[in-house]
Amino acid sequence: MDKKLRVIPEPVEGTRTVLKPKIGEVLPVVKGGGDLNLLCGNCGAKLVEGINEGQIGNMVIRCSVCGNYNDVT
Repeated sequence: MDKKLRVIPEPVEGTRTVLKPKIGEVLPVVKGGGDLNLLCGNCGAKLVEGINEGQIGNMVIRCSVCGNYNDVT
């Protein structure tokens, strides 16, 4: 199942955990054994592949394709 994330402004440093793969770096940044994929809310790139609902949260992932910040709650 695919879930599109909400794009947010870059968080203030120290307020959230942020995964920042370099622009152009290979995605996804996290792989697991579940059935949920998290997609960039802007371009649809697969940021996280194969996790279980609720397995990760309270973090932000910068998309290495378009550079937008995605809220993982």
